[in-house]
Order: sequence, then C-alpha cells, then structure tokens
Amino acid sequence: MSISQRTVDAYLGQGILTATLVVETGLHIGAGNDEIQIGGIDNPVVKTPQGDPYVPGSSIKGKLRFLMEWAFGKVRANGDGKVWGWTSDDVSPGDPILRIFGTAAKKEAWLEGPTRLLVRDAMLDGEWRERALSSGGELTEIKTEVTIDRIAGKALDGVGARQTERVPPGARFSFEAAFRVFSVGGDHGADDLKCLAWTIQGFDLLEQDALGGSGSRGYGRVRFADLALKGPASEEKLDNIRKGHAFGTDAPPSEILAAVRRAFGADEPAQ
Repeated sequence: MSISQRTVDAYLGQGILTATLVVETGLHIGAGNDEIQIGGIDNPVVKTPQGDPYVPGSSIKGKLRFLMEWAFGKVRANGDGKVWGWTSDDVSPGDPILRIFGTAAKKEAWLEGPTRLLVRDAMLDGEWRERALSSGGELTEIKTEVTIDRIAGKALDGVGARQTERVPPGARFSFEAAFRVFSVGGDHGADDLKCLAWTIQGFDLLEQDALGGSGSRGYGRVRFADLALKGPASEEKLDNIRKGHAFGTDAPPSEILAAVRRAFGADEPAQ
C-alpha cells in the first residue's frame, strides 16, 4: 500500500496517561546560565517563574523518542546523529516512530496524520513541596564535582570545583501525556493502538536508563508510579502489566495491547 493510500479517515479520541514521576537519584535538567555570578551555581536546573523545579515535557518526550528509535532500529544509517524522520528518505507507511513522535519531513511525504503523543510539563507535586519546605529542606540540592588528576588521584590543580544544581532524590512530579488515536487507511485505529502500547512500554525503557544530564554518573534515575491510561471506554491501571517484557518490533506485548484496547472499547482482532 502506498503512502498516499494511507491517509487519516477518522479521529477516534485520545487516551490520557497519568503517573507520579518519582526522582530516584539527583535529577539535572539544565536551564542554561547566561550570567556569570561570583559564588553562583555553574549549572542550574530549569524552574518555573515562582522558583519551583519542573520537568519539561520536551525532555521526557525527547528521551522516550531516543530510546524507542534505538529499540526499533530507527537510527539514520549515515551516522549524522539526526532524529529519525529528519528527511523524507526515512518515511515509510506505518512507521511507529513517526506516528508516535512526529516528523520533520515534508507534508506530502507523510499523510498518516499528526503527532500522536503530547507530553505535558511535569510540575512539582504540591504535597511533596510543602513537606520538603516545612521540614526545613530545599527544593533542590547542590552537588560539587571536580576533575581528578589521573596520576596523583586527587583534584586536578588549576581546575576549580564546579557546582551542579539537582532535584533531590524522593522529589515527586505530576506526569500527564495525551495520545491521539486515528483510523488510518480504514484500520479502525488498530495501528495507533499498537503504537500506544509501544509507548507505554517505552516508559519501562526510560526507567532502565536516565532522564536529564549526567546519567552515566548516576544522575537521573526516575520511576513512573501508578501509571494509568484513561480512554473513552475505561481507565486501566498499568503498573502490574507493563514491566518485564522484551521490546518486540513486530507487535507490543499482548497484555499491554489488551489494556489499551479495553480503554478504547476496541474489539479483539479476529484470529
């Protein structure tokens, strides 16, 4: 079937994914620092105008896409490091990465509808915030790091310590994402529901990796607690069914796909 034949013919609704994003090890998502201040922090975290740290939806979505591109083997062969779908050469009918995350390719090369996954900024949980402040704690922590002299085994002379701001372990954020489901080429949403199931599996990939900067140095381990999917037909709890599955590129795990189909009131496909 050609790309031109696989156009959207119906919008079937959206599923809402919710969870508590729990920080397991110090999390650093940088805000940049345009000013050099004496005694200031070298690497601050991104914050709201009120000064509360938050997790940008772009950071979560970007890391999910990175991990799922590798899981699907959708890494550009020329080694330029650009995102899959950067050009029309990457486009093929039914591509799950481009369905889920979108593409920069020209419109005429991709007619299977808009980006399915929308990830909201994860804002700091109010109860955790009040508990941290009332107990005399802070909403962020400062970690000091140095470069080690490879011979002497101590801090390298002439290279000063650098300070990195992090969200501390135990911090909790309210996570929400929406997933739009369309019927494409008369499939009654079957392919989009598979893509949603793969996306849910992607949260497990992220828990096994790291979010934000310096993941190789222990930063950024996170957990999605109480992950749930609310669809047009039902709400499904996902924590007990989403873990421990190998990532299969032919089909998502049957348990996850069944929960997704229940959420949308979709009949099981004929065997």
